[in-house]
Amino acid sequence: MKYIWFVLLVEVMSVVDSYRPLTNGGNYELYSFSTKAKSMAEVIYRMCLPKAPDYVHATARPSNPSLPHKFNVTILEIKRGSFIVEIERIDQATGWDWMPITVDWFSYIGNGMVYQNLILWFPDAADIRGMNRNTASQYCIDKGGRLVDIVDKAMYDVVYNYCRQTIVFGSYDYVYIWLGSSYNTTAHTVTQSNGKPGYNGDWYPGAPYRGIEWETRTGLMLHITPPSSTGIYHGMFNHPPSPYTVTQLCSTNLM
Repeated sequence: MKYIWFVLLVEVMSVVDSYRPLTNGGNYELYSFSTKAKSMAEVIYRMCLPKAPDYVHATARPSNPSLPHKFNVTILEIKRGSFIVEIERIDQATGWDWMPITVDWFSYIGNGMVYQNLILWFPDAADIRGMNRNTASQYCIDKGGRLVDIVDKAMYDVVYNYCRQTIVFGSYDYVYIWLGSSYNTTAHTVTQSNGKPGYNGDWYPGAPYRGIEWETRTGLMLHITPPSSTGIYHGMFNHPPSPYTVTQLCSTNLM
């Protein structure tokens, strides 16, 4: 028989306006034991949420750091007032004696998507207007986020497909977004805003523009076509950080 007692919740809540993702986080300590490697538990938010979160991420660890136990957490159900998890011991295929376990969790409410530890969202997917790179960056900062840095091919595909499915193109045949990364026209390198190498691929046909004559093209943009398009003219390209018509995508850390 399994017993689980919930004894402590510490929460942190980020209150944002309707255009920003609503993120919450906390930890929940439970005192439990199990005769099997897996056990279920309920984590209660103890806060008033407008609806059930769109996404929850959780991890579990022994409250006593000297213990060797390691756990995986699977989210089984997300509700408005709580979420149900399955805790699985993975350092060995057995249960555990009575012990306190801390569940660290993060949740997200908003019209966006989660990729790894990032939330990607459009403050307004129908807002197409001129922005230079600095204006686009400040636009995301004002919304509680930042410009998106693309790390690798897998992330590129996620970002591109999310943009393609979300942007309200209207009469436009294509739309752009500014990226957070920069391009070096001499070294042919992409650098993320944190100084680490960025994704250097999936270029728009003819791009990147390299050499002395293109030395001002240090900003990076993404050319996006609607889902109905089957052409090859889409992808990343480098452009001077001057105004361009965009529908700006923003990002923020989930945890």
